[in-house]
Amino acid sequence: MNERRTALSIIRKRFPALQARYENASSARKEAKGLDLKSRSENWEALLNRWLEGIEWERNAVYALSGLGDGSAARALLDRLPDDSYVFCQEKDLAAFRSQADEPSMLELLEEPRFVLGLGELNQDCFEALSRLPTLEIQEVAPLVFAPLYNDAPDYYASFFTEFAKNFDYWRRLYGTNVTAAGRWQANTLANAPILAEAPDIGVLKGAFKGCTLILVSAGPSLDESLDFIRENEDRCLVVAVNSSYRALRNAGISPRFVLAADPYEFTDRGFDGVSTEETKLICPFIVFPRVVERFKGSIFTWSQNHLLASYLRLKGGDPLGTEILEMGTVSACIFDIAKLFECDRIVFVGQDLAAKEDGQLHVSDSFYGDDDSNAAVIENCRLVPGNTIEQVPVEEKLYVYLKTFKQLAADRGSDFDLVNVSRLGARIDGIPYLSLAQASEHLNSIAIPSWRAGWARSETILSESRDRLERLRLTLDEMGRFADKASSLAVKSACALEIALGEVDADLYRAVTEARRNRQSLESLLKSDSNLDQVLNDGALKYELALYARSKARIAAIEDAERREAEDCLEYFWAVAEGCFSFASEVRSCMARLLVTTSA
Repeated sequence: MNERRTALSIIRKRFPALQARYENASSARKEAKGLDLKSRSENWEALLNRWLEGIEWERNAVYALSGLGDGSAARALLDRLPDDSYVFCQEKDLAAFRSQADEPSMLELLEEPRFVLGLGELNQDCFEALSRLPTLEIQEVAPLVFAPLYNDAPDYYASFFTEFAKNFDYWRRLYGTNVTAAGRWQANTLANAPILAEAPDIGVLKGAFKGCTLILVSAGPSLDESLDFIRENEDRCLVVAVNSSYRALRNAGISPRFVLAADPYEFTDRGFDGVSTEETKLICPFIVFPRVVERFKGSIFTWSQNHLLASYLRLKGGDPLGTEILEMGTVSACIFDIAKLFECDRIVFVGQDLAAKEDGQLHVSDSFYGDDDSNAAVIENCRLVPGNTIEQVPVEEKLYVYLKTFKQLAADRGSDFDLVNVSRLGARIDGIPYLSLAQASEHLNSIAIPSWRAGWARSETILSESRDRLERLRLTLDEMGRFADKASSLAVKSACALEIALGEVDADLYRAVTEARRNRQSLESLLKSDSNLDQVLNDGALKYELALYARSKARIAAIEDAERREAEDCLEYFWAVAEGCFSFASEVRSCMARLLVTTSA
């Protein structure tokens, strides 16, 4: 049975992060601000028209609107906007909104694809819907003040405009990373495949460290004063490092049992320069920078479920789908899933400052960040937030996002573990209580902690077992390469034919467009003929090329001649597919060459 059309059903579908605050809003009947203003205005439509007149609306824009009221201002705005522009409307008064949310006109507004809603507290949930806007295509972001509603809570809506700009920039950069870095993730996955195809999934260690205490060591400034604490407890607790803290631990004579690394860029490897990797196992996804994988060859556990190409390679190799580990932008966040998998009872966070020192120091002193003088924050650009032992500590914008991530993880997963934070200089993480190093040592000494050594022996036994996956990998690579080559070849031929036709003085555009349309249908049919490989291609370099193609549509839309407009559209599409598929095929061939070296060694 279909769900009845209500504001709640629409919010649940379009704005799920707002569902709880909508349901918890007071149900007391309250007159909406817009309706009250209408009763005092002789001509409400004229008021709206005067508000909007003279504004030059931009294509590919998103407008931040202060106040919803009865929705009439947002509707008037949407009526004037181009089809590729959006309205993000923020409403402070949840009770007023709920009292009229099920009115037919409001339901229609909530269902409008170009309308985005924010409600109540100006936090991450409020702006979560921005994640579903085509942020890379949006060229203009602008605030719009509708005075009758803005003046009802001017301080709130002024803060809204500031927070909207910050959150939009965050989602644009995050989405941009997902698109622009997709080719790198794809290339790294293929570069790592000859080694990681034979590495076991981290899921094989389920329950291996049941009841143990896990110490996660991050690279915040407070790690400098915490090394003795780690050294005193490394025989009793399972020490896990993130890549940026690894060097400091090794140089202090501490050998972490595991190290986490996930970033696809070269700096990830710098934390391992000049120090031993013996006695430590790497836990990483397939996208990690390949040199890291080479360092730990034979001592690696992987995860892959969140990475399409890696999952495809595993399944084609005869393995089940890999374990899901949530990365959430920072490798430290992975520890909640890993500790749950290991069945550890507690996590002690060391060096998890998520803040700079008063002098701007961002990381532990013995860090590769200090090698090139990048170990300092600009304090003037930081937020001040409550600290563990200091009233306020400076937090960079990126670390502020991570801080919110950890607060959310603590709220969602805190009941799974006994959580302790010993980062004296760090930001306070709600849900992860702070203890001094002395208090933490006393706490650990007061409880019986099972040894991690049996689980460690189990990990070494698993790594010593043979996993013959390379021949299946070779066959999979050959299949993928042939598919990408075929698509790239068809796209190039189609693009070249269209280029020639468009370059002719007396071009028969009707004939050229008809042929291009037919070729496009053939290319799309080819790509869809293998839905799995189509998804794999669209999750790599092709994703970026198609994003560029999408951005070209604004230019193409301005072409007046319909046939030339379609020809230009097809041409951009052909070149996007050609570039994306050629890049993928090239990486596959490079992987096959590395695989040949591996198998002949």
